[in-house]
Amino acid sequence: MKKQKPIEWLKRYLPSEIAGTITALIAAYGAKYYGSSLLVIAYAGSIGEAFGFYSIIFIQQIITEKKKHDHSLKFQNYLIIIASMLMEFGPAGLLDDLLIRPFFMYWFPILFNNFSLGIIAGKIAGDICFYFLAILSYEFIKKKKRIKNNGAN
Repeated sequence: MKKQKPIEWLKRYLPSEIAGTITALIAAYGAKYYGSSLLVIAYAGSIGEAFGFYSIIFIQQIITEKKKHDHSLKFQNYLIIIASMLMEFGPAGLLDDLLIRPFFMYWFPILFNNFSLGIIAGKIAGDICFYFLAILSYEFIKKKKRIKNNGAN
């Protein structure tokens, strides 16, 4: 693996991770405040994390596309952004949001006997699984684009 890869991934994903962590905690604490079961809290945290994460990824993609298209985007550009996000995150996101992350966010608060630490640890454990799949997709898509662009020259 090239040394630049982790730096590239950090630049790409860190702002979204920060937002996702904040929204995961807000959603989990919100569900806890309203007396929800730990299962509902786990799913609320997972959904909250997804909302924060994908919102920032979407905004980053819009900014990138606006730079390419002289600050104006058409409806078609937004569809392309959404399609590329689905290709990069679709499989990883579905597994993560519906199964993996709620599982960890359910069990870690119980195992640690500490709600905040458990939610954060569950989020991190979910991230490890998520990024394994998401980075594979990201690198695959980049490789396909390079091959396509080299073939067009």
